[in-house]
Amino acid sequence: MSMPAADTAGMKVLVVEDALDVQLYLGELLKKWGFEVVVAGNGLEACELLESETIRLVISDWVMPEMNGVELCRHIRSAPLPHYIYVILLTSRNADHDLLEGMDAGADDFLTKPFNTEELHARIKAAQRVLHLEQVLEQRNRALIHANRELKKSQDTINRDLEAAALMQRSMLPASDQSQGLNLQSLFCPATVVAGDIFSYLKLDENHLAFYHIDVAGHGVRSAMLSFTLGKILSSTVEEGSPVKQADPACPGAERITSPAVVVAELNRRFQDKDEATPYFTMIYGVVNTETGHVQLCQAGHPNPYRVSRDGRAEQLGRGGFPVGLLPGVSYEDIEFTLHPGDRLYCYSDGISECMDPDDQPFSMDRLVGHLQQACQRPLPETLVDLRSSLQDWRQGRPFDDDVSLIAIEYNTAHAA
Repeated sequence: MSMPAADTAGMKVLVVEDALDVQLYLGELLKKWGFEVVVAGNGLEACELLESETIRLVISDWVMPEMNGVELCRHIRSAPLPHYIYVILLTSRNADHDLLEGMDAGADDFLTKPFNTEELHARIKAAQRVLHLEQVLEQRNRALIHANRELKKSQDTINRDLEAAALMQRSMLPASDQSQGLNLQSLFCPATVVAGDIFSYLKLDENHLAFYHIDVAGHGVRSAMLSFTLGKILSSTVEEGSPVKQADPACPGAERITSPAVVVAELNRRFQDKDEATPYFTMIYGVVNTETGHVQLCQAGHPNPYRVSRDGRAEQLGRGGFPVGLLPGVSYEDIEFTLHPGDRLYCYSDGISECMDPDDQPFSMDRLVGHLQQACQRPLPETLVDLRSSLQDWRQGRPFDDDVSLIAIEYNTAHAA
């Protein structure tokens, strides 16, 4: 009986036997079956060979001087060897407690002396199958470790890119400001590293300030990319294609402010010819006259803004409108109202009203409006700091499920006409 060359190629077997005749007999059998044979007279010699040779299979006698077979098994299982070693113990013992002792020491198989040659051959074949599977598993583990390392490198690169994108996105958000008779404040808590919410203020001329608040459907990278694009479009110049101003045909070289409804309609037109994967968005775009407090505003599917007076009266504004980028040819309209000294205008994302607590209860519009009313005479920055704390308490320390953002415009008494 012979074994396939591919099964035994390069395999080295260590025979550990103090009886010279058995040692020689085993060696000749193994060579006949195509193995390379290394011999040792006892366990101590075997240990030295295992440290210097690449051996995967050990056939060892149980009873030997210096170190017996059971002690050799224990040494093999405790040694920091680079691969698994299959151990077959040869023994004249057949009591159950002896077999249990050998198994406990780490033996894989047993063969009773005097052994049958064909039985030995069959057990060696079984050992080869086990060692082959162990090698396959080891190779797969190495491949998995390598893949995990490469994945970690890729993830680290993605994380660095996301952090850079988040910094770029935050750089586009406006800082708190008090100019042109307005107190401009904001709240921003992204659900992920980058957000689909974006907002800003645009100085159109000495007496007019535009503002917008946009919530791109979803959150994460895809939404953030669109919000970044929208911010760039709205902040660009007329020559670069900005829709917020138009060339005045009645006065060559001059520009006129575009009404909010026309701006939103233009964005809707531009974002029809887009990939199906590009999300739609809701928005509010408005223009405030900083001299008079007059506001012209267009709402496109966004939550209704609120005007809160100094005495705590809250008024819901807007008529809803249709999200941008869903259907072509949608008609948008402006609403107009006036901010009086001390009035505050709030525009926000639905990530606030729909912020869920651990019991899946929403923060709700009632809580939001109640918070804004109660803080009507407190400094505006403190109002937003308290609102952030209230939302975080509502979440009980959990990350936000959706982007949370809000802009607040307070019409200053000192600037009133």
